[in-house]
Formats: sequence, C-alpha cells, structure tokens
Amino acid sequence: MNIWMSTIVERLDTAYSNRFDSKAALIFLNDAYQSAMELMRELTIRESPESREFLRLFMTTRDLFVEQLVDRYPSNYNEIAARIEKIKALQKIGERDSYARKVI
Repeated sequence: MNIWMSTIVERLDTAYSNRFDSKAALIFLNDAYQSAMELMRELTIRESPESREFLRLFMTTRDLFVEQLVDRYPSNYNEIAARIEKIKALQKIGERDSYARKVI
C-alpha cells in the first residue's frame, strides 16, 4: 500500500513541477490516477481510514489540478501545492501506522 502512496505523491510532485507544460502534467496526473486505482484495489483487502482519506484528498486535488491545467487563464496553483503537502502528511501517517502494525 505504501508503494502506491509513494508513487502517487511522486507523480503529483512531478505534475506540479511541470504545471506550465499542461500535456506533461496531465500525463503524470494520469499515472498518479492509475496508481490510485491500484491502491483502491488493495483497500478492498485491507481498509484503513488514513488510506481512504488519502485517496479522497488525492482525487479532489487531481480534479482541481486538471481544471487549472485546461483553464485558458488558470488562477494560481497555491491551493494545489497546499493539498499536495496534506497528501504527503497523510502518506507519512500511513507509513508510520503500517510500520507499527508490522512491529506488533
């Protein structure tokens, strides 16, 4: 599960750094979305509230990001950057909880 979360965060970061090249950013957002689908598949086996929140926040961030990328006059990307930081924080919580479960 952590592998998919890490991949999603990496793709979001890469998409954000390519935000002025909308085609490249959309490709990385699509890659992140595909990883999210794999994470959803895993969640049907092992569900955790942190993972659900991670996915929910990812999907809303992805939608907002796509809106900004296809908008002829995008406002700014500050809200997207803030959401990516929240996603990273949720990923770290998920990693910590996953490690704690392995130790116990």
